Amino acid sequence: MRIAFVSTMAGYPWGGSEYLWAAAAAQALEEGHEVFISIYDWSTNHPLITKLQHQGARLLARPRFPKYPCLLSKVFKKLLQFCFITPAFSNSLYKSVFDCHPDIICISQGSSYEAIYIPDFLHLLSGNSIPYIVICQFNSDTVSLDSSTRNKVQRFFNQAAGVAFVSHDNLKLAERQLAQSLSNAVIVQNPVNLLDCSLVPCPPQSTVSFASVARLEAACKGQDVLLEALSFPTWKQRDWQCCLYGSGPDQAYLEALAQHYGIGDRIKFMGHINDVRAIWEDNHILVLPSRAEGTPLALVEAMLCGRPAVVTDVGGNTEWIKESQTGFIAEAPTTKSFSAALERAWLVQDEWKQMGVKAHEYAKANFDPLTVQKLLNMILNATKRK
Repeated sequence: MRIAFVSTMAGYPWGGSEYLWAAAAAQALEEGHEVFISIYDWSTNHPLITKLQHQGARLLARPRFPKYPCLLSKVFKKLLQFCFITPAFSNSLYKSVFDCHPDIICISQGSSYEAIYIPDFLHLLSGNSIPYIVICQFNSDTVSLDSSTRNKVQRFFNQAAGVAFVSHDNLKLAERQLAQSLSNAVIVQNPVNLLDCSLVPCPPQSTVSFASVARLEAACKGQDVLLEALSFPTWKQRDWQCCLYGSGPDQAYLEALAQHYGIGDRIKFMGHINDVRAIWEDNHILVLPSRAEGTPLALVEAMLCGRPAVVTDVGGNTEWIKESQTGFIAEAPTTKSFSAALERAWLVQDEWKQMGVKAHEYAKANFDPLTVQKLLNMILNATKRK
């Protein structure tokens, strides 16, 4: 079968949203299918894209910016970079996908509605009889769709052979935003970046080490909320440090914010680390003050490694964290709520190890190791709908 994977991710060259479709593409190649990959051209490919190419996938790189006269191009480029807008310039950006005559197209969205803002792609999609499935990685309670956009999304989803969400909460949120049930929707978990899912021993140091594992983008990941909560006088009298793992556009801002709050010496910026288990060899508990989510890989990975977590009630977080059993839940992504959850966690430090064991057991019982195969089967079965 000829399978085309189209990633709509435009703001960054790679992210947690990309692992699911990339793993399905790799599995498809192993099973002997032809694979085509349409992504934006970032000059340097992520190692997993390079690996897929070595396995035999054909890369269809889309230019990120149009070839307009020099001055206009520069202005337009800056505007797009600032707004993280996916450009819709001409059919040629996506025409190569359809020129490959795929039997099925898998559309991976970093959010839930990105494809709607790519009219040239939707035009090509509607003008062909090629079946497609949609992956929705992220959603937010703050998203509001006007009537015209809502109708477009409804048509886009209803005509799909299947729509995959990574959490039940985000599916329910989408149905509320669209004011309709999605009968063709399924839940497909993201894969984890772990070969060894055994417990990682807790670090021996007495200083409590919090770990925030997320892209450094406060608008979504809420690290500003975390820093404000940790700046309160009570916390300044306690023995702790907080390690921020990841990279992103807000690192300089968060460094400045930590200094502003007088906790710069306690906040460690660790950069991106590929070895998940190495993170948890040095840290006691995960803190995720996200304002919106899908189901964060970092959460499931931390639980598999045997760590409890303090999270906000967004996305799929509460599908994994059970209050005072596997972690602690802030009712809202606000400083007040997250501070209260952190306080509840701090007061029962002696229970963290046992909570980590429960988190590990819960994650082992609820994580689907065949999630990539589930998505691939969904792709392969989609042609039967036409």
